[in-house]
Amino acid sequence: MNDQTRKEIDRNVLRVLRDAGIREPPVRIEDVLECLELNRTFYDLDDPSLLQRFHHRITVGGSKLNLKLKRVREKIKLAGIWMPDEERIIIDKTLPPVKQEWASFHDTTHTILNWHKPFFLGDTAQTLDPDFQEMLESEANYGASALMFGGKLFTKEGLDTRPQWSSIELLKKRYQKSLVTTLRRYVEFTHNLPMLMMISTPWWLEVPSDQPYPWRHVVPSPYFSDAFGRIDPESFVDLVNNNITKKRGGVVGSFEFIMENLNGDNCEFTAECFFNSYYVLTMAVFNKKHGVNIRYPS
Repeated sequence: MNDQTRKEIDRNVLRVLRDAGIREPPVRIEDVLECLELNRTFYDLDDPSLLQRFHHRITVGGSKLNLKLKRVREKIKLAGIWMPDEERIIIDKTLPPVKQEWASFHDTTHTILNWHKPFFLGDTAQTLDPDFQEMLESEANYGASALMFGGKLFTKEGLDTRPQWSSIELLKKRYQKSLVTTLRRYVEFTHNLPMLMMISTPWWLEVPSDQPYPWRHVVPSPYFSDAFGRIDPESFVDLVNNNITKKRGGVVGSFEFIMENLNGDNCEFTAECFFNSYYVLTMAVFNKKHGVNIRYPS
């Protein structure tokens, strides 16, 4: 996704927030749906009868549609469907409430990005390409996060906090979103610091069958990517597992570690780990007090 696309998505999100009269958190999906005059219903998306209905509502050849659905479901767990001809989004009722909310914001974002609509009304050689589908999903994810957190409102308030775990918990309560989405938004859109988040299965639990590695997500801040490049998830998850203690929930560990940046400087990070009963959420922040001054590669 290039900067021009991001700016266009941000403009669309700002317009919706303004039209809905949303000026402070929390952003409620019900208010957004009402503003857009968009209906939302809940079904089991694994129900063959629903997919058959979806099949008949789109005017394309059956073989192509079945192929598309197969490819999409192989790459992306289908959590919601947008049906433009009915001004409706359909959300999987079998999902936990937190994931239902995310799916609702995600599919709502599809409806406010006008270049997405042709994909949902019919197939072309381009939209049948699973890589193109993945690009659309990435754009909807970016917009959904912006919509959930009030665009730049969250960034402004996040910058008034210290980059530490207690700030994540504070902003979670204020914005009434999940810890995972709050942590990710914080790392990607607040302080101009190298930061890193990881969602991982702790050493005392079995890795879920749909998760190929002990980690589910590893997300760097833009400044982390600029200064350190890529991180080895396997080494990082081992570091986390070696520094956490088995508990039912809450903070399970904190530690410091050293990373070498792209210029060869050793930089200190402080990491805090929180267990939400399913995953460990790790937030690592460059320690300005004890670390060297970051020199970004030219």
